[in-house]
Amino acid sequence: MDAATGAIPLDDEPSGSRVTGFSAAAGWTALRRSLTLCHMSWAVLWRSFVLSCALAMVWPNLGLMQRAMEGIRRLGDRYRDVALRWSGVRIPPPPAELPPVPAGASGTIARYRWLAGNPQTRREGIWVFAEPVVGAFLAFLPIALVIAGVWGMFLGFFGPRLAREWDGLWFEFVPIDGTFTAVLAGLLGAAHLPLALWAAPRTVRRHAEFTRSMLAPSESEVMASRIRHLAATRSEAVDTQMAEIQRIERDLHDGAQARLVAMGMTLDAAEHLLDTNPEAVRTLLVEARESSSKALEELRNLVRGIHPPVLADRGLADAVRALALVSPIPTDVEIDLPGRPHMPVESAAYFAVNELLANIAKHAAADHVRITLGYDHGVLRIVVSDDGRGGADAARGTGLRGIQRRLATFDGVLAVDSPAGGPTTATMEIPCALSSPKTTSS
Repeated sequence: MDAATGAIPLDDEPSGSRVTGFSAAAGWTALRRSLTLCHMSWAVLWRSFVLSCALAMVWPNLGLMQRAMEGIRRLGDRYRDVALRWSGVRIPPPPAELPPVPAGASGTIARYRWLAGNPQTRREGIWVFAEPVVGAFLAFLPIALVIAGVWGMFLGFFGPRLAREWDGLWFEFVPIDGTFTAVLAGLLGAAHLPLALWAAPRTVRRHAEFTRSMLAPSESEVMASRIRHLAATRSEAVDTQMAEIQRIERDLHDGAQARLVAMGMTLDAAEHLLDTNPEAVRTLLVEARESSSKALEELRNLVRGIHPPVLADRGLADAVRALALVSPIPTDVEIDLPGRPHMPVESAAYFAVNELLANIAKHAAADHVRITLGYDHGVLRIVVSDDGRGGADAARGTGLRGIQRRLATFDGVLAVDSPAGGPTTATMEIPCALSSPKTTSS
């Protein structure tokens, strides 16, 4: 078991959102999960003890309190994952990080104020005391039915003897006073086993619903978090747009504009030499033509950097294929895109893939790259994986942070799995709608 979160290895078999009918296999699986939940409740009980100590101990500041709540939040994340994978119950994550410890705060009153002042920490504080009671009861109920059933069947064979030795014995509502009542207790105990298999999936789901009722943020908190997120992403979008405008201005000033100015000066000199030195004029005209060609090429590159023509003309699928063709690393592309996202989303996804391919070519030392692009349930999903040396970290790479900021404008996310030694998998998800049917083959 993980000392930090109370996590133990879990089976990854997904479960539907509703439990219907009876299945022995599903019942046995749910019984194993009930045992796991009982095990996890001990970790929650330990966390409740730590929180109680943090609230009661004489301590000069709130550091211990904050560490206790960090452990509770990690354990809550574990329960969210279990509820989703086992019961299909989605529990929203906390809408914000733990609130900072107030400067100079100390004493028991300050601890209670810090815990109760934030709705999420208040919910987590209540949950950590309620889960070992209510949650453990729900998890243990089908296990108790199994234990009772085994005990009843045991009494079916040895009940009369035990009744004589113990001067009377009952199994639930059946008094054990002879062979007939012992057999009745055995049959009743045997009936507990299918009842436990029937009840286990339902109690596991009720446990998930109980966890959601305790940990899920309220609608007002979700809305407030959404507003904060939109404000932050809008600010980042404005900053990104301003940086892009400044880059375009700088490129125009240092590139095409400078060449056009030089071409104008060359043509002016040619005009003054037209009557006196035609040979020099010819040389100057050649130089002006070369300058115009270079200026035109720089303008094309600039436009391509703003919005590539292949992206505008053919869409995201063919634009990604074009990136794969010019990549210095062999790149396979698998695309299943039944339409075109809106142009801003296409542009963000295109440049995100371009940045990832550039990072792989520069840092990964990879021999092969694979790009998978698909669309499911309103989400554009792009996976870029390579067999390089790994170690990519968004916290240390400006390129990955730039991709995160670019996607956040559209409520998109970037997840990077890059253990040392590789492989690296970058997954991007962008909620969007498709505006037109697919026109190219996949």
